Amino acid sequence: MGITITIQREIPYIIGLVVLISGACVWIGHKIKNTDPLEKPKGVVMLACWLVELIDNTVGNTVDKKHVKRLAPYIGTIAIYIFLSNISGLFGLFPPTQNYSVTLTLALITWIMIQYTCIKENGLGSYLHGYIEPFPLFLVPNIFGRIAPLISMSLRLFGNILSGGIIMSLVYTFTGFISSMVIGLFVSDISVFNFIGPFVAPVLHAYFDVFSGFIQMFIFITLTMVFIGNELPQE
Repeated sequence: MGITITIQREIPYIIGLVVLISGACVWIGHKIKNTDPLEKPKGVVMLACWLVELIDNTVGNTVDKKHVKRLAPYIGTIAIYIFLSNISGLFGLFPPTQNYSVTLTLALITWIMIQYTCIKENGLGSYLHGYIEPFPLFLVPNIFGRIAPLISMSLRLFGNILSGGIIMSLVYTFTGFISSMVIGLFVSDISVFNFIGPFVAPVLHAYFDVFSGFIQMFIFITLTMVFIGNELPQE
């Protein structure tokens, strides 16, 4: 009896997106390396400098300045990956963030960083003792409280991106049906072109793909910074 291996349809797009981001980082790094530091940056170098400064300032507004250098690279990486994943539907691709395995993995990385930061800053004993504070009877609620960010962050990102994709599919189906009815009034037995969709879809794509994709990315990185920042000592 043979073994059947099923590859999820998002896997090729996940790999392609990782290769694209990695290649862009190598190319930009090469550009920066060959740039004269005494000259004013321009082109892609200027864009990279602006993006790094924006991410550093965003992280610095949430956590203490001394932790920015450690946290900002991670925040910048997941921000770029999530945003590009969210808007990939504009190019006829399957958005990786419509797959719960992807959003769960991203949330799991953040969750592990939260636990690691808590243990590093407070010690393992204090971390374990936190599960029975203020009384041992609170053990179960405290366990659920620790796991809650993992579930909420992964489901929020997955649900919003998936719902946007479903709505757009329904829009294209409906406009295709209306187009067939209109053309059917004049011509029969002919393949129907969805001529209504291109007039309706751009506005909806701008909201569900671009705007909503950016908002969900921003919410994810904000929650990441807040949860990790809460475990860091405040000056």
